[in-house]
Amino acid sequence: MALEGTVHREVTTEAQYRFNDASPYASRLTVVPRTGTWMDAPELGRCESTGRTAPRDCLGHCAMTGMDVLRHLLVPSEISGRQALPEHTICCSLSGKRILVDEAELSSVSGKPVASSLLKTCPLTGKRAEPEQFGRCDFTGAEVLNTGLAVSEVSGKHYRLDQQLRSAVSGKAGHKEEFLFCHETRQPMTRQEAVACEVTGRFVRPGVLERCAVTGQTVLPSELERCVVAETRVLKKLLVTSSVSGARLQQLLAVRSIAGNYCMPMEVKTCMWSGRRSHPDDVRVCTLTGITFHVEFAALGDRPYLQPLADLLHGLRRSADAADRWEDIASKASTALRGSRCRVETAHVSPDKRHLAICSEVRTMLGFRVHQAGMLYSMEDGAIVGRIAMGKRTPKGWIGAAVLRPALAAPPERRQTSRSCCPHCAARQNHAGSRYPAADRPPHRKTIPAQER
Repeated sequence: MALEGTVHREVTTEAQYRFNDASPYASRLTVVPRTGTWMDAPELGRCESTGRTAPRDCLGHCAMTGMDVLRHLLVPSEISGRQALPEHTICCSLSGKRILVDEAELSSVSGKPVASSLLKTCPLTGKRAEPEQFGRCDFTGAEVLNTGLAVSEVSGKHYRLDQQLRSAVSGKAGHKEEFLFCHETRQPMTRQEAVACEVTGRFVRPGVLERCAVTGQTVLPSELERCVVAETRVLKKLLVTSSVSGARLQQLLAVRSIAGNYCMPMEVKTCMWSGRRSHPDDVRVCTLTGITFHVEFAALGDRPYLQPLADLLHGLRRSADAADRWEDIASKASTALRGSRCRVETAHVSPDKRHLAICSEVRTMLGFRVHQAGMLYSMEDGAIVGRIAMGKRTPKGWIGAAVLRPALAAPPERRQTSRSCCPHCAARQNHAGSRYPAADRPPHRKTIPAQER
């Protein structure tokens, strides 16, 4: 048996080749040996760098230029693995690795190219540099460029320059957390330089505090106020306000009233009865004698008058103080009352032994009319002080009739209308205290007591 025909074979093989001294490339080829034709061959392309034609699987893509070039011409990045032509790569100065140009930055400090992933950004300036160019702020913990750090002259620690303060006292520089601000001037200063107010505890720079003239404490100027009496600056809490003038003065130098008001020493009024210097609110004017006296010696009632004198006039007190002066007092009272006969009944000495409250019997109209006169007598001056209160003692007590001023004579017509019932009585009263004999005085036709009228 015999066969007749042709043998048809397809052979697939791997062909290796190289370009210059580059590493060999390999491509799969399918050929027909009988005819010498290509059945399957790789698609061809052109290298945009060298201009050579080569199988397309021998070409690679440059990440920097976007060109297709022979693979052996490309250099891979040792950080990202991306490939590019050698002229588009650079060596990282920090790691020594070959990287693409777009993967590197110039250090803002050294000026050398460094992989972007290895650089750090300064939060102070925004500049990027190698990690060794950074330092840590000991106060905030932030990492900034060494050029943005400084050493504190206060503590020796590193701090950020953007948070620097300088003492207005010593000129030392440091971090803001090492400083205080003067409460008065708002200037920075270190804690060691600050001085605390002994009242408020607030800190100020040296030389700002003032010393209280009373307590000796050093305090803020705003805590002191001037005392108008001592003319010194003292703590405000030691001062009170005068209810008379509104002036501010030390409580220790002020005069206090019963109600709790204060006044200055030069604003006080003196109680003539006791000699006490008192607040004007506590001083009353006697409606009987016109003298000023302290309210504690005032009798009850709407119209204030001296209680010790009132007790004598009402017959409630029968003191006999300073009896050796009674004749002199009676003589001066008689002169003050235009010759009326006076006799001291009772006398009461004041607490300061300088005045006498006097109750004197006064007789007029030939001694038929009897009054009780109240007056105040100065033992130092030997004179009657204030007005003389005239009145009459009744079963209900002393009733005031008139108030006379010593050394001032009442007009005759007033005496006529107030003491006489008719012109004849007035004529007799005008001669009662005179040196004329009784026979020369005008006769009295009718006598009617003034109280009965």
